[in-house]
Amino acid sequence: MEDLGKKRYEYIIGIDFGHGETSAAYCSLQWDTPVGQLEPVQDLDMGGNKKVVPSAITILDDGTAYIGDSAFNPDVLKKANVHVCFKKAPCDMNGEDEKLMIRFMREVYRYIRENNPAILTDNNHLVYIATPSGWDKKAQDLYLQMAKVAGLPIAGVTKESRAAFVRAQHDTTSGIGKSIEKGAIVFDLGSSTLDFTYMEKGGNRLIDDGDNCGASFIEKTIYKQQKEKDEVIQNFEKQYPRLVDCLLFEARKVKEQVYFDPTSKVRKTINLDDIVEDDEDFEDERFKLVFQPGELNGLLESVGYIREIEKAVCDFRRYKIHNAPIYGVFLTGGASRMDFIKPLISRCWGVPEERIYRDQDPSLTISQGVAEVARMDLRTEGMDKGLEEEINQLQQSDAIYNTFIEKFGYQLWDQVIDSIAATVNNFRDAQDDYSLYDLQTSISNNVQETIAGITPNISTYIKVAVDENTIDIRKKVEDIISHYSAQGVDTQIANLEIANIEITDVDLDGVVSSISNQIAEDSFSWSGAITGAAIGGAIALILGGPLTWIIGGATLIGNWIFGDSEEEKKEKALHKDLDKNARQKVFDSIKAQWESIQENVEQSIRSSIVQNQEIKQSIKKSSCQLLQSYKESLKDARILID
Repeated sequence: MEDLGKKRYEYIIGIDFGHGETSAAYCSLQWDTPVGQLEPVQDLDMGGNKKVVPSAITILDDGTAYIGDSAFNPDVLKKANVHVCFKKAPCDMNGEDEKLMIRFMREVYRYIRENNPAILTDNNHLVYIATPSGWDKKAQDLYLQMAKVAGLPIAGVTKESRAAFVRAQHDTTSGIGKSIEKGAIVFDLGSSTLDFTYMEKGGNRLIDDGDNCGASFIEKTIYKQQKEKDEVIQNFEKQYPRLVDCLLFEARKVKEQVYFDPTSKVRKTINLDDIVEDDEDFEDERFKLVFQPGELNGLLESVGYIREIEKAVCDFRRYKIHNAPIYGVFLTGGASRMDFIKPLISRCWGVPEERIYRDQDPSLTISQGVAEVARMDLRTEGMDKGLEEEINQLQQSDAIYNTFIEKFGYQLWDQVIDSIAATVNNFRDAQDDYSLYDLQTSISNNVQETIAGITPNISTYIKVAVDENTIDIRKKVEDIISHYSAQGVDTQIANLEIANIEITDVDLDGVVSSISNQIAEDSFSWSGAITGAAIGGAIALILGGPLTWIIGGATLIGNWIFGDSEEEKKEKALHKDLDKNARQKVFDSIKAQWESIQENVEQSIRSSIVQNQEIKQSIKKSSCQLLQSYKESLKDARILID
């Protein structure tokens, strides 16, 4: 559905057109309300204060249609067949099954509108629907088109497993939210199939599978067993084969009664003349369905149904997820309330029963989840526009690295300069006499100590650089994820801090060592330049400049170092102990060259870092890893958007 100003809509409806029963839920979109203040999803009235209706439809020759319990009305049954269990993956919009489903969709939507007039009006709502997890994209698209043809104000379609996971996330009382990112399963036992969806650890992938052992087998078994011993049913079926579904529907009601309270005896009498009025052959004919507590489970065990479910459960773990860890199970589908399900799952998957969760009424889980998904999708629509491109661009650029150079380089320079200044001050103020060589050695040692103190904190400067360059990206990601996360869910923006990036994957020890070694080499040049400045400037020292002011003037040269080479002269000058006055002159000479010294140190530090490809690659790897985690965590929070 094209965006025609969706913010004008007030509500979103989630509908689960189930194989056995249909339900619907709604929630207010509350466009401008903070996520934490959104009103919870609520179930829609499906008539008579019921929250579900049987997925059944009877269409008369005049085009009138009846759905749910009304489809089994004897007056209606006289005129047309009732259709049940007709939901299937669509393959042809013009197929008979598809046309029947379209009509059912239309009637359900009309029924919802009629029963909720105070909430739903024309043009104040949109609809999302669910499909079985096993349907492919083509079937999903056709199903969406069918809903459009049926006249629903359709806005989207989602898989039942996604709806169930989202519902589990938002059910803060269940506790399964904390299990989802570790490895959790949605167990969906419906009328036609048993479906599984496993979310891998970290939410990287959903694994779907299923088996054709849906719970409709149970009512068929109940009916078959009763038919074999009751001639009345056999005669009825011969005379009214098209009404067998009515008897199956009665057997289904008995099944639901049994599992609603497994501790109670269930007894139901079916009067055949209520189904076919005015037929003397079946006037006053009836049969009874009676089950003592535990008796139906015994029947299902004897016919192999429970073993079939157990095999499907074990095979999914063994062959589909290859014994991957299962930290939680979320039950959905009306049949999942059967009392043998939890113990069976616990036994086969090794999950304690306290970590096997379900809604109070699992028949409503999917429709509630669909409404949750719809609200999240609609409220975040367009928020991620261009976000991935923005992240990719930052990953490919040197922006984070350049910021790191600026931040780390300045801090290193600032502390090195402070160290040099402190050393020179101490040299001037010392009580004992020290040589220029002592000064040079002290500068070099103190600079190395300073470097050793700051370089281990290199990751801190990487984080600062990342934070400054990802402000907009993090804000967008946080806004989106806040819609998909709830209390108890571990996938949150707080977990995306760079502190949790595996810095150990990067050889920072090697980087630190490389920087230290480079600067260590340069520090000898700095200290040499500084002591050279004290003898008349760094360049003068290198070129063998004048030394007379230190040793008392030209007249003393011959008396002290006559005949020495320039190198020998410089070496003796460096090792000569200097008194307080001489050291003050050294200090004054350094002070005169201080600006130049600072520039030389800055250039040397910048060069040692910029030219270090190892640190550049390491920083790029760390920042790319973080940015990729933003993209992946956004996917995880959305439960892998279809």
